[in-house]
Amino acid sequence: MRHIFIGLFVSFSFFSKTYSQVTKEIEPSWIDEISYSTSEIDKSEVAAGTYILLFDTQINIPKQTLFNRLTTKITDNVGIQNASTINISYDPSYQKLKFHKINIIRNGKVINKLNVSNIQVMRRELNAENYLYDGSLSAVMNISDVRTDDIIDYSYSIVGFNPIHKNIFSSNFYLNNFESAGKINVTLLSKNKLEYKSFNTSIKPIISKINNLHKYHWETTNTKKLDYEENTPSWKLIYESVFVSEINSWKDVVSWGVDVYTISKNVDSDLQAKIDEINSSDKTTGEKIKSTLNFVQNEIRYLGLESGIGSYKPFSPNQVFNQRFGDCKDKSLLMVTMLNKMNIEAYPMFVNTSLKQTIKDLLPSPKFFDHCVVKVIHQKSSFYYDPTISNQGGDYDSTYFPDYRFGLVIKEGNDDFDEIAPYSENKVETQEEYTIKEVGKGARLKVVTTYYDSEADNMRNYYKNNSMNSIQKEYEKFYSSYYYNVSSVEKPKFKDELYSNIFRVFEEYQIDSIWQPMLEKENYISVSFTPSSLLNTLYMPTKDKRTTELFMAYPLIREHKIKINLPTHWGIENEKLYVNSPGFYYEWKVDYDEKQKVVDLYYYLKTQKDYITKKEYKQYIQDIKKIDRTTGYSIYIPENFSVSNFSSNNNGFFDGIIVIVKFLILLGVLVVIGLFIFWYLGKKKENQKL
Repeated sequence: MRHIFIGLFVSFSFFSKTYSQVTKEIEPSWIDEISYSTSEIDKSEVAAGTYILLFDTQINIPKQTLFNRLTTKITDNVGIQNASTINISYDPSYQKLKFHKINIIRNGKVINKLNVSNIQVMRRELNAENYLYDGSLSAVMNISDVRTDDIIDYSYSIVGFNPIHKNIFSSNFYLNNFESAGKINVTLLSKNKLEYKSFNTSIKPIISKINNLHKYHWETTNTKKLDYEENTPSWKLIYESVFVSEINSWKDVVSWGVDVYTISKNVDSDLQAKIDEINSSDKTTGEKIKSTLNFVQNEIRYLGLESGIGSYKPFSPNQVFNQRFGDCKDKSLLMVTMLNKMNIEAYPMFVNTSLKQTIKDLLPSPKFFDHCVVKVIHQKSSFYYDPTISNQGGDYDSTYFPDYRFGLVIKEGNDDFDEIAPYSENKVETQEEYTIKEVGKGARLKVVTTYYDSEADNMRNYYKNNSMNSIQKEYEKFYSSYYYNVSSVEKPKFKDELYSNIFRVFEEYQIDSIWQPMLEKENYISVSFTPSSLLNTLYMPTKDKRTTELFMAYPLIREHKIKINLPTHWGIENEKLYVNSPGFYYEWKVDYDEKQKVVDLYYYLKTQKDYITKKEYKQYIQDIKKIDRTTGYSIYIPENFSVSNFSSNNNGFFDGIIVIVKFLILLGVLVVIGLFIFWYLGKKKENQKL
């Protein structure tokens, strides 16, 4: 709950070498005193030993000041650790942190714990694993002598808005959270009227005017904790939330972006030399686009040093080219600049990597984007590229672009989003061939896996970033989760068709023991075959109803073939299943060649959209259960039975017994008929003698 004010979206972060001091000041005179109650705590909603009595957010936009107050009741000793630690983050390049109070309220008595000398200011780069360094500082204080039943009540202000926004305000606020709260308050003071939009709540603001400022006030009490459903799509807004903005239109956001991305410096000689090299060595426009993309993706490493206005404004292409690193906006502007210098039309484009179509429902603001990519126009067609992805295969018109769905092109005069339909299939083809020479023993396994589009890009990166020995061990470990004592016959091999973006991997294994005792059938052994490439691609429901849509990986195709070379004939029946569900299409086939003693299993899955609606969910459950019955295929046999008689998935063993019985009956009938004929002929001969 301490982070309830933190926006739903990750902004372009920042970096600084400036370390600001934390100060102590009285609470601002313009704030409202918000009361809280301790008598209405719902004990059934208390988690981790704490309960939020009040979370108060008040913003004075003209003063560029954010005031926060958090009041927490400790209901159990397990809550002491969390409640007694205060951690506030701020950007020292344009913000100042001012503490107003840190109190313990015990048995109605207020104990003052605010001592600035006890506050530690430290650098914490929480996004360093993604090579983003924002330069933010954390002011941390551990309150001493905290006990069960105490109330921790503290407030602070962060002064300063990012100057890149030129005093134009926009933000978002939550009116509920994953923890229950006694009261949540949001108050905004503004010179200008604010546009606001609510999601998942019917609460309306109380609007008034005070000291020539427009006042907007939202308040909610006794909030219930947010229940998150598994596999909810990332674009689904699940919080009770309010978005506010002073920006009138997306066209204004574009104009702001054009200004921010305009670099006054001319291209220097080093960068121009690289542009000329690509321009002269590549003949077609498509080749020039792809070469430029390859250079920016693979030769300019991803690294963001961002603070203050640097959280939004890119560094100059000259600097990025010479230092050979940059973040998404740096790399995108460099690519755009290089293409423009070759008279190829290209623009930066803002996207949100998770919101997809929901971005259009929000109020206009640059804060609600978390990524920058590139749009290129060639022969009246649009092409989209993400310069932060590395080692991408394919031609200029087939390079994989993630399913961001909507993007705002930073081109003067643009006032709407580009809708970007996914054109890749992200297909994986797997061919496994098992050769079983003897029942109860091991088997030989050959695997050929073919990856397309983004799957090929991922595998290319995987092979580039790992040693062949570690890859071999990882692959052996994977198959060892299915069979006992698996060892590689040789190291995995791969073939990379970069231009067509197809990546093939070849593997071969010796399995010492492929048979296992059957738990459900005593004194039987079996061997099972699983289409591993299909596992975890579809969500297996755990309940019959949902309140939100169900996420589906899209676009995606998995084709898995399993060939089983048997040591002898088996009683196996051909089977098939076709499922055309609202969100996916599925095929399953079993083909048995009795002459060749070969079983071919075929699995095919294609997702058809990125989510299942609540109305479609019931049908989805029915269809997924059909699929689940086919994902494992087994053959089995009595442990001590003769190797000349076998069984299959269903009743193959009994089919064999029936065949034998039928044969014996037929043989008996033939013997009886033969004896009868012999007797009849003998009798006839005897009559002839008479």
